[in-house]
Parts: sequence; C-alpha cells; structure tokens
Amino acid sequence: MYLVSVVCECAAFYEYILLILYIRWIVYIINEQILLRHSIISTLRDMYLEVIDCLIVINRSIYGLPVISTIIATNIGRLFYEFYNHILFPVPVYEGEELITLTMGLSICVFDIIVLYGVGHATEKEINRMSLVLHQRSFIERNPRIKRQIKFFMLRRFHEPFRFMLFGICEINLRKLLSLLNKTVAYLVIQVLFKLNKIKERYIKFIDS
Repeated sequence: MYLVSVVCECAAFYEYILLILYIRWIVYIINEQILLRHSIISTLRDMYLEVIDCLIVINRSIYGLPVISTIIATNIGRLFYEFYNHILFPVPVYEGEELITLTMGLSICVFDIIVLYGVGHATEKEINRMSLVLHQRSFIERNPRIKRQIKFFMLRRFHEPFRFMLFGICEINLRKLLSLLNKTVAYLVIQVLFKLNKIKERYIKFIDS
C-alpha cells in the first residue's frame, strides 16, 4: 500500500512538471511569433492571457496545495529527519543495503525539489521575457494601430510581472530555493548544537558520578 501511494505521488508530481513544461513551451512559441512582423498581436495576446489564466488555475486550485504539502514540505522534512537521525547521529549505524537505500531516497528528494524550483524559475523567466520581446517588436513595427496594441500590452506586462506561485502563498524560483536552503541549514545547525550540548551535559554528569 505504501509503495502504491509513493508511485501515485511520483506520477502526479511528474505529470504536473510535464504540464508546466508544456505551458512554458507554448509561451516560448508565442514569444518567438511576436518577433515576426506578419504575426497578429491581438491573437497572440489572447493566447498568452488564456495560457497564463490556465497556469494560475493549475497552481492555485488543482496542484498548488498538494505540491506544497507532498513535495516541498514532505521532502524537506524527510531530508532534515534523515540527515539528522541517520547521518549526524545515527542509532544504529546504517551499513550496506540500508545505507544505499537511504542515499537513494535522499537523492530523489533533493532531485524533486531542484526540478520543481528549476522548472518554476524557467517558466517565470520565459513569461517575463515577453516584455523584452514586445519592446523589440515595437521597434520594427511600422503600423500605427499595431504599434498602439504593442504599447498597451507592454504597459500591462511592465505593471504586472509574473510570479510563479503555488496556492497564492509559495513563490517558486531559484532565489526562494536558496532562501529555503539557508533556513533549513540554519535550523539544522541549531538542532545539532542543542544535541551536542545535551551530549556534553550527559558526559559531565557521567564523569562526576
């Protein structure tokens, strides 16, 4: 039963990643089409708005909370627990197959987190690249009507930079990943210091007795 739950969780996560990569690819195609002079800006704008709305709905109501709870929170908690209890202060000491299993499990947790934050960062960057693409198109465009459409779209993009958010509360990019890593390491250091202090106190009591 546990294996089935793990497989289902993994399948759902990578389904989500593939969906986000597909959305990023669509935005990339739109950006490339904007640079072509024969492209229709209004159509591309409508496509872009539909894609962004779909991404927001996916991240907010469909996958947002499950990804936060099962991928970020669970994996960070497992990394902390395994590293603290089975690497820094192992009781009993892991050997052979158990050590290999532990290493593989930790590697998968780290890989999933890096993939999530990496894909989120790349998608956010590609979406925000549209401002630069529109600026480049405005220089080569000669039609006044289309030029006005581009300027209107550019103003909207400048005032509403996209942020890759899960459930509206968790921002996903490499800067947030580094911040999360710093907090985790700091908390781990604090717990290690407490543990060492307790070991020292026990040792002093043992010597005194």
